Amino acid sequence: MTVPATGRAGDVYDATPDFVYAVSLLAALEDATGQEGHALVLPFLGMARAELTDFGQRRPAGYVPVQVGDLRSGLADLEQRLTDLLADSQVLQHSLRLDSARRLLRRGVAAVA
Repeated sequence: MTVPATGRAGDVYDATPDFVYAVSLLAALEDATGQEGHALVLPFLGMARAELTDFGQRRPAGYVPVQVGDLRSGLADLEQRLTDLLADSQVLQHSLRLDSARRLLRRGVAAVA
């Protein structure tokens, strides 16, 4: 059985630099094990990533390397980037997903505080 070379009909690979960086930063935050509060915020990061990527239907075209020196400053940076993406969003579905991801992230930040 052969695997089709194209993605599913609903898959959208987004190469927008801001979106790619936000998803990359989120992945780096998920990988920031050993930092204080990481275990508390990790479930919220996963839920925020699921919302941000439309549960797998909107995917980054690739990832960029992101270093997370401090978990709290990384979370603040991600929240600002999501806010900026939401302000520039032209697609209602993306706006709703961005808002939901931002709310989940804020709940995670509150759990760490």
